[in-house]
Amino acid sequence: MSSDPRYASISPSEMKMVQSVLDDAGYDANVLAEDQSLFNAAALLVMNLFMAGETSPYALAAQLERNFGKATTTKLPYKSPLPRYAIQGLPHNLSRAGIKTPRLPDELDVQTWENEGGAVSMSAQRTFPIAIKSVGTVKETGDV
Repeated sequence: MSSDPRYASISPSEMKMVQSVLDDAGYDANVLAEDQSLFNAAALLVMNLFMAGETSPYALAAQLERNFGKATTTKLPYKSPLPRYAIQGLPHNLSRAGIKTPRLPDELDVQTWENEGGAVSMSAQRTFPIAIKSVGTVKETGDV
């Protein structure tokens, strides 16, 4: 577009104004990356209107919005991770809030737990015999 002889008479300040109209309307590098044909059509419309004598940035922006609407990028809405953390617990970097404490090996944690009565060692386990009640049968006698 810059090599077109019709646009050779546009000064750098005027090009900056045209670029700011496109940016303010939402037609920036994000739209160019997503849909180049939409960006090119919007830029061509603004340049043609400018060359036709429309020099007001507000009028150019209004024409751009009337013809193409407001440019939107496809952003995903923000989703809070809090329900996930309610189920899984906070990640290590958030749960400690920057407090660095040395971690003990798991073996020491288990040993401490056993020493506090949290478990009975295998050698000291007692087995209890299962009490079985014998059910007697009643014999019938002939005495009535």
